[in-house]
Amino acid sequence: MSNHIQPGFEAELRIPTGPVIAVLLVAGILPYFIAELTSSQWAIVNRAMSLSLAILPLGLAAWLITAWRPSLGRWFLLGALPTAIYAASLILDLPQVLILAALPVALATPLIRFSASILVAVLQTATLLLVPRLQPTLADAPTLSLAILATWAALGTTYGTHRPVHQLIDWVEDYFHRGQHFLEEARDHQAQLEQTLEAFATANRQLALANQRTTALREIAEEAQRAKTTFVANVSHEFRTPLNMIIGLVDLMVESPEIYAVVLPPDMRQDLQVIHRNCEHLSHMIDDVLDLTRIESGRLALHRERVALGNVIDASVAAVRPLLDKKQVAAHVQVPGDLPDVYCDRTRVQQVILNLVSNAARFTDHGHIRIEVHHQDGQVRISVQDTGAGIAPEDAETIFEPFDQGRLWHGRGGSGLGLSISRRFVELHGGRMWLESQLGVGTTFYFTLPISPPIAPLARPGHTIVPDWVWREPAVQASRASYSDRLTLPRLILCDPTGDLHAWFARHADTFECLHTHDISQVADALAHAPAHAILINTTDLDNLWPRMRELQSLAPDTPIMGCAVPRTLERAADAGALGYLVKPVTRASLTAALDLTPAPPRHILIVDDDPDVLQLFTRMLQLHDPTLDIATAGSTEAALRHLRTQPIDLMLLDVIMPGTDGWGLLTTLSTDPTLPTVPTLLVSAQDPADRPPLSPLIAATIGEGLPLSRLLRCTEELSTLLLEPEGAPDLVPG
Repeated sequence: MSNHIQPGFEAELRIPTGPVIAVLLVAGILPYFIAELTSSQWAIVNRAMSLSLAILPLGLAAWLITAWRPSLGRWFLLGALPTAIYAASLILDLPQVLILAALPVALATPLIRFSASILVAVLQTATLLLVPRLQPTLADAPTLSLAILATWAALGTTYGTHRPVHQLIDWVEDYFHRGQHFLEEARDHQAQLEQTLEAFATANRQLALANQRTTALREIAEEAQRAKTTFVANVSHEFRTPLNMIIGLVDLMVESPEIYAVVLPPDMRQDLQVIHRNCEHLSHMIDDVLDLTRIESGRLALHRERVALGNVIDASVAAVRPLLDKKQVAAHVQVPGDLPDVYCDRTRVQQVILNLVSNAARFTDHGHIRIEVHHQDGQVRISVQDTGAGIAPEDAETIFEPFDQGRLWHGRGGSGLGLSISRRFVELHGGRMWLESQLGVGTTFYFTLPISPPIAPLARPGHTIVPDWVWREPAVQASRASYSDRLTLPRLILCDPTGDLHAWFARHADTFECLHTHDISQVADALAHAPAHAILINTTDLDNLWPRMRELQSLAPDTPIMGCAVPRTLERAADAGALGYLVKPVTRASLTAALDLTPAPPRHILIVDDDPDVLQLFTRMLQLHDPTLDIATAGSTEAALRHLRTQPIDLMLLDVIMPGTDGWGLLTTLSTDPTLPTVPTLLVSAQDPADRPPLSPLIAATIGEGLPLSRLLRCTEELSTLLLEPEGAPDLVPG
């Protein structure tokens, strides 16, 4: 605590000199008037007048000096008071007046400071002690002693009063200094805060600008990605038509040269086999590119079922067994007997295993390959090990990239897409793929798959809490709508008998919780576990959509019910009356397999295609399949209709894309014209129907007893905005 009082503080505690001077002047005048009024003795009046003449000049002098020099006037006043007391005691011959000597001691502190009271007390004590020598008759010893005692008593009382006041002043002064210090710090911090806020504002503006640029670049990149995907898909589909001709004709030349009535020289036959092999390689590459574009565009849906992995692995090893036997490479398969069935897409998983096994067989010239399966913690781990040349570390980092083959793999065939696509398939299942390799020793590829699907969400405490939600202080004055992070995930119950939509919606599991059901009874069970934000029902029968929505409305009257009509992937062809779909290039094997789909062996076949070369190719394939077949051709839908009206047909091979009326139009005419016969049809196209994203011709929505007009207008506005978004915009926007 500070021991130095600021002058300002002490000045605030001093009493003004005016009242003291006034009292001194009154003390000089009052005795004379009292004596004049109360006494007729001249001696008393004379003494009172003498006292007034002694005190009044002191008062006037104190007033003048104070007006001239206030600090000097206070000291003068402090000296004038004892002088007036001694003069009164001497002139009035009243020794008892000396007791008033304590009064200057008491006034010295409020007039000047406490040290002045000490000085006055010491001087007055010395003066009182000298009185017997200077004026023996002025006062006796008891009176002087009482005066000295009163002086020091006044000093003690002043000290007792002054000390806590002085401590309080020191405390106030200390806090004043601290307050000033904190005020300066607050000002500095405020300046720093303002600078920081300005820096944040600048950074925010820069971030907003960067965000705008990033958004624009992202949109450009997404548009480029969509354009690239569309271009690759279109070009790949266009490749299929000429490949269909090349593979088909070369297959006929190699497998059935007798139809040309010539004997092929061995060198020509070998060259044709090379052409056939490379065309098939190109066809497989096109399939791989299309798979990759489907994955990148999010249009690849998995059709999961319970699969015995042992059978899939055995089939994959059997497919590469001829190559292994030719190289004298052994194949060892180790599958646990208690391995449970895996919930996966059989076709995609078999494609992954076959790709890894065929790679191992292709790049292993001696030794063995080993396929092992282990299961633990709800997952299976499949490893494919070979004793080939191995993969360099720098190649291992990029081996899963599209079209990357590694330096040691060049010249071994392959497109460089197999591993990339396989890894994507595994990741779509919720697994992962990696490798371990050592040059000169061999390579082992690993991948994992979950054994069972995720457990359906139940009504548990906090089941909709987002794992990474951020705590918001309750005192923050912000509306609920201002929070950017959601505390709960919307829960959607999907009722889809087709089973196709769940795979599409599952990709958005980070934005909402989707529970898949197949019928309304399962929806009721799901609602019994926990409520839902919405229920979406899909049906392929538009006439049955509204009754089913009404049935769901009775189960959940306060839940939004939405309906759509998304057909199965190949349902359009089935609805149009087609037996199946042949994707170019069509080989003799695929054509023969398609003929087996007919209810009865066909005798009269009509081929409809605008390409004469395709008509000739399919005719030769069918004649090789059965020379007794009656085969007719038509280059347009009009020619096909004329043929159908005049001759009976058991089977029609119909190209989908033709000038004028396409294949779909011909099927529509057959289904609506009662004069035309019903003909079993196989559709032929370079466009894979799986590439066409599912579409719903309508969407319906309801809740409770219906929508009031105000909400209907709001829904119309929001829905129209969403429907008018350009194609390729995000299908699902978090709520």
